[in-house]
Amino acid sequence: MAQIMSPRHDSDSRVSEVEERVKNEIEQLVKDIWRVGDSTKPQVPFGQLFDDDDVQQHYEGLAATLKAAKKRGIVTYKSPILLKGAHDKVMVNLVDQSPLGSKEGDSDTA
Repeated sequence: MAQIMSPRHDSDSRVSEVEERVKNEIEQLVKDIWRVGDSTKPQVPFGQLFDDDDVQQHYEGLAATLKAAKKRGIVTYKSPILLKGAHDKVMVNLVDQSPLGSKEGDSDTA
């Protein structure tokens, strides 16, 4: 007999999938801020981040990913919203200012 999943189970799995995708996007965002911005400090103007080719190809909605990261305390910026053009000079700052790879388990072992 086929097992029928309850709507609750299906909904829970979808929520888990979305949470995992957001987590992965925020992890990539941290890497992109270090890559695109100043290599000595973890910050980048929104416009510079937005205009980066790799960033444009990766994110469905950069502003939405930044907002999710801000809610989780990963980044800070002094604007309620970020719009290309109007907010190009708004600085996006990482809360954790330690360089990538400086934490245990973050370094690539190849």
